[in-house]
Amino acid sequence: MIELLVSFTVFSVLMVLLLGAVTPVSRAWSEGERRVETHQRARGALELLARELTPAVVDTRMQFVVLPGEELSQAGASGVAPESPALLWMAPLGQNGQLRCVGYYLYRDQDRGFFRLKRIFIRPHPPDDPDRPNPYFPRLVNHADTRDLSMRTSPVSANWFLDRWDESAFAEEDLSNNRAVVSTVADGVIGFWVQCYDLLGEPIPWLSKAMYHPRSPLIYNSAAYFQMATTSPFDSGRTTVFLAKTPQAMKANRVPAEMEFSLVVVDESVSLRGTRVPTMQNLMDGKGALDMDASVEAFMKELEKAGIDRAEVFTTRVKLVNGS
Repeated sequence: MIELLVSFTVFSVLMVLLLGAVTPVSRAWSEGERRVETHQRARGALELLARELTPAVVDTRMQFVVLPGEELSQAGASGVAPESPALLWMAPLGQNGQLRCVGYYLYRDQDRGFFRLKRIFIRPHPPDDPDRPNPYFPRLVNHADTRDLSMRTSPVSANWFLDRWDESAFAEEDLSNNRAVVSTVADGVIGFWVQCYDLLGEPIPWLSKAMYHPRSPLIYNSAAYFQMATTSPFDSGRTTVFLAKTPQAMKANRVPAEMEFSLVVVDESVSLRGTRVPTMQNLMDGKGALDMDASVEAFMKELEKAGIDRAEVFTTRVKLVNGS
């Protein structure tokens, strides 16, 4: 009997020691799994964005814009993250080079713990009716009225895209709505920044900060009045110059040479905690361009103050085929 009690005691001690050793290993394994999932989500989103952005096109009939997210809110989008940017462009991503309208923006629902990078993807025709024009697809031509002013791109707004959209376009959670053109690319994305670069590799100032150009809320607009230096800076030392509206001023009708994106991503253990995520910051340099590094750094410090310590930054830079 005594031997049995001794054996049982020894067994119990061994089990306690074993469990004490297994628990940290199990925790480390779970942490590693979460980090892998976070990396996969972020890298997958950036790779898709880069692949669709690289062939972006513009001409006198089309636009390429980077705009404040709140502009999308006015077009019917709900839950757009405060102080975040959105992108809209056209690219030959369909069969036989058919154009598609593409966009990305940041969605945030604090109460439900949803932090998502959203993708807009619009075909010229609905998938279930290839003979009917898609009402959300930007119009490129009006055969009935070639002077239709609604067809023209604006140097100060993104209405060429936005005027045709409504709440149904963004209501992808409504299962009865077959008109939605929005989907989720990645969960757990709490920060999103966009930087446009000119031909000399310098950050392009925000259009909204331009002194002489007609007032605009946009960050970048291919249809704005501006010029890019090609081989060396202009006499003013700048490499991108915005122009006042004059009879001689012409729309640039060009995409950036390169673009850089930064995502701040957290794993599910953070997203589901109900922690209030700080608002993004957009810090500017002395020339009116976004200082993306400083903006991301400031945001990360705010996350630390909020007790969010599992955030990671992912960045990629994309060269646009038609930006040279």
